[in-house]
Amino acid sequence: MELIIYQPTDDQFITDIKFNDEEIKKELAIRLEKYNGLVYSEENIKEAKTDRASLNKFKDAIETRRKEIKKQCLKPYEDFESKIKDIVAMIDKPILAIDSQVKAYEQIKKDEKLEGIKTFYADRVGELADLVPFDRIFNQKWLNATYKGADIEKEIMDLFCKVESDLQVINELKSKYELQIKDTYLKNFDLTAALQEKKRLEEQAAKIAEHKRLQQEKAQRAKEQREKEQPPLTVSASAPKQEPIKLEPAQTPKQEEKVYMVDFRVWATVEQLKSLRQFFVTNGVKYGKPEEDRKAV
Repeated sequence: MELIIYQPTDDQFITDIKFNDEEIKKELAIRLEKYNGLVYSEENIKEAKTDRASLNKFKDAIETRRKEIKKQCLKPYEDFESKIKDIVAMIDKPILAIDSQVKAYEQIKKDEKLEGIKTFYADRVGELADLVPFDRIFNQKWLNATYKGADIEKEIMDLFCKVESDLQVINELKSKYELQIKDTYLKNFDLTAALQEKKRLEEQAAKIAEHKRLQQEKAQRAKEQREKEQPPLTVSASAPKQEPIKLEPAQTPKQEEKVYMVDFRVWATVEQLKSLRQFFVTNGVKYGKPEEDRKAV
């Protein structure tokens, strides 16, 4: 059974539509010559509109005739196309019925193949079950009829070996970011990506540490500056020299206890001097330079 065209025969099909195209072109070339470089002024704008209307009228006439010829040429084809579609529809009906059965059969085979793959995975995965779940390694192409079971099993085993080897490499790094590195690796089982994550984390930590160091240095400089600007404790800090402590009675205050004036030197750090001065303030002890008289008491 085949499609046979009775009419028109091959030599009856329209191969060319002939018309006076050359004659029209020559006449148009002469008539349109006057428009080359023509510039209309405000005084003859009405003439421009007339010329435009004349040219549009001729163009519309040409286009109308073209559409008529196209319709005449397409009419027999459109009738032919409609009949062909009716025939195709008749063929499609059993094709659809057969196709549904074929697809159902293919789906059954895919389901059976999938179960076999899952069984093989479960038998071999062992301690990697939590790290390498089946859904993460499953390849939809495995269910294609042309994909051999032996090739699938080899891919699965190769992946298991790769994961074990890569995880061993990560363990040997002894990195404090081991958990983050493994998490990155297990997303796509990509060791390169995991090592890049290790580098990123280390660089980030280094930047944070450097920032912290700079902040500490800044704080220390600020502290030292404040200490320089703070009035010193009026206690002599000259070189060590053994001198007896002099105790002299001072004017008796209103309190019953006697108050004594003591001249002494101390050798201490800035922090210790600050603590000494704070002790004086807290306990109400008056102090002054050694050369001051007892009025400082």
